[in-house]
Amino acid sequence: MAAQAGVAEARSSEPEELALRVLAFLSGQHLPPTPTNYELAYLVLSKPAGVAARAVDSVLMNGDRLSQKDVDRLLSAHREKPAASNEEDESHAQVRRGALQLAEAASKALADTGAFGRSLADDHGTIGETDAKLGALVAAMIERSARTEEQLSAASKTIEALRQEIEVARGDAERDSLTGLLNRRGIMAAAKKLKPGELASVSICDIDRFKNVNDRYGHVVGDRVLKLVAASLVESCAPHAVGRWGGEEFVVLLSGVEPSAAVAILDQALDDLGKRNVKLRTTDEPLGRIRFSAGVAAVCGQTIDAAISSADALLYQAKEAGRCRIFGPDEARTSG
Repeated sequence: MAAQAGVAEARSSEPEELALRVLAFLSGQHLPPTPTNYELAYLVLSKPAGVAARAVDSVLMNGDRLSQKDVDRLLSAHREKPAASNEEDESHAQVRRGALQLAEAASKALADTGAFGRSLADDHGTIGETDAKLGALVAAMIERSARTEEQLSAASKTIEALRQEIEVARGDAERDSLTGLLNRRGIMAAAKKLKPGELASVSICDIDRFKNVNDRYGHVVGDRVLKLVAASLVESCAPHAVGRWGGEEFVVLLSGVEPSAAVAILDQALDDLGKRNVKLRTTDEPLGRIRFSAGVAAVCGQTIDAAISSADALLYQAKEAGRCRIFGPDEARTSG
């Protein structure tokens, strides 16, 4: 029993440790510990693989500190994350129901334990006058009940936080775990929302010479480059849907945009990415400019699968032509 109490006490200290880390993070970024700043820092440190942490990492990778404008923008985007699809995965549903039941059970146990402790406390004086040993036993039970009530209260809060996280995670089936972008499934779901005959374009983008980055600096740096490119594409191509197609390939679905205009948007995105001053965080060594090549095709008049195949073929032509360029239908070359 004593060992279990020790574990519970160790766990109860974790929130305090996290709070100190949050304050240290804010201090390192020269940000005041306001509720808003604390909220973002808490999201970053408590969920290092979460969307907020990945977004912050993309800012810090440039060697910059977080500004108040960055905090407000990132926190606003996190709060406005769209609700998940009604087609909820059954496994997620089961976990949600289990978490809810567990939360209700913990809440009931907390109430019952508190009532029991208060009842013992009310009777303690009378029992103590009748039998000293029994009074001492009841006193020990009151103390143990109080400790149990504290532990149940902490567990109840943790369970509720977990339940809320599960609610947010319902949309993860259509998200890439590394970058937070839509994955293939998410992009295809977005494409299905296009109306028949609606003007739209799709682009496949591939980071130039990405293998060299992985080979020279390792996959940790490679992953950070992927997150940087993801964040840059989202910023440059807004409000259009950006996803990770796989590996170092990204896809941009541009609704209401013809291919020639889409090529211009991707050209600007390429220019924006090239202006980023990328350095290794550990040594401050410049990593060099990160570039990509892309192919752009029209969606109207063909299926999304056919449009993506066309964009992919144009991407390879852009690579063959020297990389760091955007090819649309006007640049297409016949194989003969």
